[in-house]
Amino acid sequence: MREGIKNAIAFVAAPAWKDYILDITGSLTNGTTDADIDQYVLDNSGTNFHLCGTAAMTSSKARYGVVNPDLRVKGVNGLRVVDASVFVSALLFALT
Repeated sequence: MREGIKNAIAFVAAPAWKDYILDITGSLTNGTTDADIDQYVLDNSGTNFHLCGTAAMTSSKARYGVVNPDLRVKGVNGLRVVDASVFVSALLFALT
C-alpha cells in the first residue's frame, strides 16, 4: 500500500495534472515519510462486504449454489471460479 500511495503521489505530480490537481489534502498533506504513509494506510483502510466465500460450492446435483466441487460454474460451459470467493465454501463442503 505504501508503494502504491507513493506511486500515486508521483503520478499526480506530473506536469499534465498541473491545473487539475491543486494539492494533496487530508492527513497526507504533510505526510512525507514511510511512517506517515503507513499511518495513513492504517487509518483509511478497511474491507467491504465478504472477504471470501461468496460463491457457494454445492454438489453437482444441487439446484442451488454457484459452483460444483470441480469449481465449474453451474449453468455455464467452460467457466470455473478459481479464487477466494470459494475458499470458505470449499472447506465447508469438504468437511460435510
